[in-house]
This record gives sequence, C-alpha cells and structure tokens, in this order.
Amino acid sequence: MRKNCLYLLLPLLVTISSCGSELRKSKCPSATLIESGKQTITVTPDIPYREGSSQAWKLDLAMPANFGEELRPAIVIVHGGGWGAGSKSDAVYQRLMVEYANKGYVTINVNYRLTGESPFPACIEDVKCAVRWLRAHAKEYNVDPDRIGGYGHSAGGHLALMLAMVPESAGLEGDGGWNEYSSKLNVVIGGAAPTELGRDVPMAKTEWWPIGYISANHPPMFLIQGADDPVVRTELTDDFVQKMRAAGATIEYLKIDGVGHGVAYADKLHITDPAMEEFFAKYLKPKL
Repeated sequence: MRKNCLYLLLPLLVTISSCGSELRKSKCPSATLIESGKQTITVTPDIPYREGSSQAWKLDLAMPANFGEELRPAIVIVHGGGWGAGSKSDAVYQRLMVEYANKGYVTINVNYRLTGESPFPACIEDVKCAVRWLRAHAKEYNVDPDRIGGYGHSAGGHLALMLAMVPESAGLEGDGGWNEYSSKLNVVIGGAAPTELGRDVPMAKTEWWPIGYISANHPPMFLIQGADDPVVRTELTDDFVQKMRAAGATIEYLKIDGVGHGVAYADKLHITDPAMEEFFAKYLKPKL
C-alpha cells in the first residue's frame, strides 16, 4: 500500500516563492522544493487552470528543477471517486505526481467539478481544459507538447481515456479557454477504467464514454483491469479492448486475476507500477 503522507517520501523540504502565468499573478501559489540525492523537483499546489468561481478548477504541478533545460514529457493525473467524490489531494495521486517528476516528467494532478456541483459532462470539459492549460504553458514548464500522457483510476481512468479519444468535434471542450491548444493526450493509462456505464441508464450517452469512439485513430493506450472487479464490469472492458483491437488501435491490456477495483491504485502495485512506468517510458521517453 502506498504511504499516506507525501512528506514521508523525501528527506528535505524547503518552501520557496513561485509565480508564473498571467492567470496566476494575483494568487501566486507557494512551491515546495524537494531534494532527494542529486535530484531536485518543485511541487506547486493549487494552480488555477481557468478563470471562474469554482474551487475545483485547480491543479498541482511537480517538475524537475535540476535535470537540465531540455523539453520534458508530461503526465496528467486524474483522480477517481465515481465522478462525485475524490480529490487530487489523495495520497496515491500525490505520490504518483512526485514519483514521476523524479523520473524526469512534468506532472500535473487535476481537480475537476464533481457531479454534485455540475452534472456531466462538466468533469470531461474540465480535464480537457487542464490539458489545454498545460500546452498553453508548455514553454514556461519545459514541456514537450507532443509528449503528454495521462493516468487515471476508476472515474479518473474514464476521464483519462476520454482525453485520449475525444476529438474537438465532439463538442466537449467546454468554455474554460486556451482553445487554440489541443486537449488530446499522446498516450494514456487507465486503471479500472469504465469504458461505458451500461446500455440502459440515463448517463449512457455514447458521446460521454470511450465506447462511443472506437477507432484506430487514437494514441497508444494501456488498460489495467482486476478480473474480480465488482464496480467496473470485466466483460465490458474485455469487449472494449476487443473492439479497439479489431479497429486497429494500439492498445495493451493487463487483466489480473484475484484482484478487484483497487488494481493500479492500491492493489498489486508490484505488478502495475513497473508496467505503467515501462509503458510511459516506451512512448514518452523521459531523460534523467
């Protein structure tokens, strides 16, 4: 099980001042400098990624501070929680953010409007806005805009897959701004990710689910599924993978027996963590 506190990870924390884009001038968040051996990263919490009154429109960002000046790949982390709960502050996502920054990635950990605040498809629109924000600030954070990956678990896995699959023409970009930039990921991993909600429920609109976008024309994706998942039905994930492969998509699939909904989040991490790292490295090619 991952540790419950980010600050147990590394020995030295120093608070520094950090200020970036025009959007953040009036509310510049404080960054934390984290040193571990010869590597140093900065973690900046609660950066607003769009204008507006919602407190959900914020992200945390971790990035290499002393790894050189070359452009870096990035990873977008999307929390789970059934679209109605959860937060980027979850220790699992905080730890992943720091771990991948230490591997040479710029990582953002994104909040979005939950369904109690705004119904579907607001959550989809928000995470797409966060990716556009990242591309808009790529130069500021030394990000290669053509090497942006994503990871999410459960509801976050669904949203991450939508970031990889949904074209601008689908009408799900929202009104958050940065519209001159693409919201599509270049590679994606979904852990216990719903590819559809079902076939006979009000939220089963195909435009809100990966099953509605079956095509060969998608970035590489990796799905991780617990064979005994009581929440995300394994047969639906199997069906999605089969349809994507039949269409000619690049998709890898890891189904693990004897594990449920916590796969790639809290369970079987000795299998899923190395598999995720290898998949991201294969396509995003970080350099330490």
